[in-house]
Amino acid sequence: MPFGATLGDLLTLAGVRDGLRAVLLGGAAGGFVRADELDTPLTFEGTREAGTTLGSGVVMAFDDSVPLPRLLLRIAEFFRDESCGQCVPCRVGTVRQEEALHRIVERTGADAAGDIALLREVGRAMRDASICGLGQTAWNAVESAIDRLGAYE
Repeated sequence: MPFGATLGDLLTLAGVRDGLRAVLLGGAAGGFVRADELDTPLTFEGTREAGTTLGSGVVMAFDDSVPLPRLLLRIAEFFRDESCGQCVPCRVGTVRQEEALHRIVERTGADAAGDIALLREVGRAMRDASICGLGQTAWNAVESAIDRLGAYE
């Protein structure tokens, strides 16, 4: 695809059909785009304007058969596994993020609203205080799913 093609053009070429729920741009550290935002140009400026990033260039399309809470939990598990443990915000934050998402998925312990507030607090701490990009972006996909997709409404 030429640089600047739209997300919709790419998904059409890939054979993505009806039932699209969301697209994760930029991989696990990226952000979600809603199905009604397929006119987003795949440029640095276009994705930034849409509130996401090209990141690593990964484009993952999801339909309604994919449970977003489980997907977000898998992303959180990835970041927990990948954290080197050097800095506290990432070492502890990725674990707390995963724990909150487990509670939401399993519907035990704290209610979703309390865990979403915790996720926001932990996410801000990781973004602001982590030493490297892993900790700074570990909350991106979760945040965008909550804010843009209403993942837990």
